[in-house]
Amino acid sequence: MVQVLLLVSATLLASGDVVLSEIMYNPDGQTLGDDESYEWIELCNVSASPVQLVGMMLSDGNNQLFLDECELAPMGRVVVPADGSSFRSAYGSSVPTVSWDGSWTKLANSGDTVILYSSSGAVIDEVSYSEEWGVAAGDTSRSDADGRGSSLEKIVLRGGDDAGNWAPSVDFDCPVPDPDTGETKCWGTPGAVNSLE
Repeated sequence: MVQVLLLVSATLLASGDVVLSEIMYNPDGQTLGDDESYEWIELCNVSASPVQLVGMMLSDGNNQLFLDECELAPMGRVVVPADGSSFRSAYGSSVPTVSWDGSWTKLANSGDTVILYSSSGAVIDEVSYSEEWGVAAGDTSRSDADGRGSSLEKIVLRGGDDAGNWAPSVDFDCPVPDPDTGETKCWGTPGAVNSLE
């Protein structure tokens, strides 16, 4: 009976019901840690009904990972961490996460494509980000999301997946100060409302 209900739920899932809402593709190595352990992707259910994530797939076109059982309430958020233990050591255990099977997508720092598929193989959401997303006008350096601590946040959750609707997070709540400057860093807003929404 449970399997039948999950299948029906997956069949009714439409494109855009669950969105990629935040991406930590290049964590700050000095205050957070290495990419392979501290990358993460946040999903948000923007539909009016609970969504079961089991069997949904995240991919960058090469590696694929399949989400384990997790019911996401309307407007609920959950984090898919590269490494659950590392994520919890940095952000605590109160941030909702979902486990997975397969191979982590290994988010490229220069830019990558992240695709979310339903359990039946339909594309639910897709974003192709670039390291240039979020670079301030006239700035010759890099985006705050490119190794400076911030994540990339989607600004309007039901909006487009282009550069104009994504920007570096601005919620500076890092518990580990930058060893060079002593300033606090932004580690993103996993599991919470995006700082730019």
